[in-house]
Amino acid sequence: MTVGEPLLSVPVSPLLPLYAGMLLLLACGVVDDARDMRSTVKLGVQLGAAALMALWGRLTLEHLGSFPLLGDVQLSWLAVPVTIVAVAGLINAINMMDGVDGLAGGSALSVLGWLAFVAALQSQLSLLAVIVTLASALAGFLLFNLRHPWRRKASVFMGDAGSMALGFAIAWFVVALSQSPRAVLSPVAYLWVVALPVMDTLSLMVRRLSKGRSPFSADRDHLHHIFLRAGFTPGQTTMILMLLVAALGGAGVSLSLAGVPDVLLLAGLLLVFLLHGLFVARAWRTSKALRRLHRATVGRAALHAGAQIVRLRRTPRVGGGRRQAALTGLYLMAFGLGVNLWLVFIGGALATVAAMLASPLFWRDLLRLRLFWISLGLSLYLLLRGVMGAGFGISGREPLWWGLLAITGLASLPLAWWLAQCRLHWGWLILTTLVGGGFGFMRRADWSLLKQAQFSQPEAWGVPSQTGFMASVGLVMVLAMLLASLQRLGTGWRPSAQLLLTSLAAVLSMIVLMGTGYTTAWLAAAAGGSVYVAATTVLGRHQGYRLGRMGVMALLAVLLLGTASHDWLLPTASPLTQRLTEPLQAIGLGLNGAFDQARALSAGIVERMRLWVQAWQVFQDHWLFGTGHLAPPTKDSTLAGYRDYASLLASVATGLGLVGLLGFTAVVVLPLKALAWACLNRHWHAMWGLGILSCGVTVLVLCLLAMPLYHAGATGFIVLLIAAAQITSFQRDWVRRQRSSGRGVMPYPA
Repeated sequence: MTVGEPLLSVPVSPLLPLYAGMLLLLACGVVDDARDMRSTVKLGVQLGAAALMALWGRLTLEHLGSFPLLGDVQLSWLAVPVTIVAVAGLINAINMMDGVDGLAGGSALSVLGWLAFVAALQSQLSLLAVIVTLASALAGFLLFNLRHPWRRKASVFMGDAGSMALGFAIAWFVVALSQSPRAVLSPVAYLWVVALPVMDTLSLMVRRLSKGRSPFSADRDHLHHIFLRAGFTPGQTTMILMLLVAALGGAGVSLSLAGVPDVLLLAGLLLVFLLHGLFVARAWRTSKALRRLHRATVGRAALHAGAQIVRLRRTPRVGGGRRQAALTGLYLMAFGLGVNLWLVFIGGALATVAAMLASPLFWRDLLRLRLFWISLGLSLYLLLRGVMGAGFGISGREPLWWGLLAITGLASLPLAWWLAQCRLHWGWLILTTLVGGGFGFMRRADWSLLKQAQFSQPEAWGVPSQTGFMASVGLVMVLAMLLASLQRLGTGWRPSAQLLLTSLAAVLSMIVLMGTGYTTAWLAAAAGGSVYVAATTVLGRHQGYRLGRMGVMALLAVLLLGTASHDWLLPTASPLTQRLTEPLQAIGLGLNGAFDQARALSAGIVERMRLWVQAWQVFQDHWLFGTGHLAPPTKDSTLAGYRDYASLLASVATGLGLVGLLGFTAVVVLPLKALAWACLNRHWHAMWGLGILSCGVTVLVLCLLAMPLYHAGATGFIVLLIAAAQITSFQRDWVRRQRSSGRGVMPYPA
């Protein structure tokens, strides 16, 4: 970096303390690498470099953020000592990451990438030039330090000299950016950027002190050691932790840019710290979980690319790069549902292409399914009707056609084929979906209104229909996990931890759901939760009655929580019972012809009733093939502004007729029939079947009473939900082939 500095139009004098501190740490590191230096001496040098930054460079932590009850937190006279201690701590954090080839440098490169992004946003171009120069030099170093397919062993090493200098430079950049008058991020966001090195170092020091050892003594309890013991190679471990550093930094930067309050950023960071602490504190348990994950992803011993028959539980049919590409696509889709349409599209395309390349296994399995031919016929029929009705096109007047084409089941089949082979990833995919949904909500919410306690404005929570959809299905997913943890209480620590986390997630989901004021989503979530509790006595069988009693109690608790949160969040709105009963009263009055009284109670319900009546009339005139149009005719001027019938079911009935209705019914019923087979024959744990069933009922109610396909996240979720149900169609076919060949099938354990 110093060699390239004269080539840049950057004043050198303000950066002299940076170079002096790096030079001091470089010399200290060289001596330490040559012959071990006492940890106290090394700590003294680190504190000295930090003092150069605070006293000579005049870079100190003055402002730490804004918090409720505290206001703006200013350090004043504590700024210098706090800065010195924090900088020395960060130097040690980066230094302690240097336990695997490329890990310290790769993690530092991820951090520098986000710091360069922030420097560009803040127009601190001189600092940006320095960060980019250091990052470029580090990237060149990593070409020879990282293990990759073209280099099996590192040919150069960083050592303490490089890692401590890197840590000091990162600390300088963090303080310079966070304390700038042009700062666009909260200081708390920078803790997310350096979260993984810091929390790994802090947890290690705490554990060493608790054992009566020096916090600077060497051991093999680092996070990367857990991955190595689980079977991951040094190169794989480095890449995983690099991506984790980048992901945490991206979360902090984007959430802060979205205006998320500092207290929530700090609370989320503390939750990450807690999860990390539990992960490393129970290393002997987590190593076993990571070992299973390793076998399911990159472990070559478990991959049999040429296998013709697969058990339901873990053996993949296709391995190697195709399976890893498919898993990457599935995780991108799961996370992108609540975040970004392009992530969903890229993830789906990646998994689909990987399935296409898995020939001939994929095509052989696909062509055997009756569901494939029905979905293909429905898609072709939909294309034909859409082209005839001019519904398709880049600027088509009826964009619902594209959403309908996505949920015919054809796009879900490649995803389902991969999911059927990735049993160990199902729980992680659900967790990724929930995390992505929460992340997307925090980005879309209007935090300026929420900070002012404007909870009664649905727009404060984002687009009500979009946020309501994601909150309703998220609540049902969390409720299913909560009831499953209730079922397994007393069998270890994991059900208790799951119960605690899902209860917290249920509270947050209910608050968001009530805040949107989206009554349709409330009804859908209630229907999904009720179906879960009712169906557990059938699909759960041997343990269903116990789960049913607990489920009823849990559902009642959630309903009470919903009522309380509604009255707390929306004190100026009508009571919850009134908001739920008024639409029913309006429907009754409308059916009796008292439209004026019904309109006074709920004008929206009256308009929907008129739309549904109109849809019924159109369906009667074109009952077989439909009109080819999903929007109402414009002859009724009062309804001319509606681009649909306020019901996906009504639009399908009028646009596609009885043929379309039967096609979509078959796409739903056939996977559900296979799902019931998997649960009743104990090839699946009842929890999975009940969860998919309850989420499906929630989505069906939303499709009956609303039009969720206008939102890309909702459409993507429906595609993944259909894929989850279609898994059993593939598995049932595999089981039949196993039995026809005389091989037994191992059911899922009780």
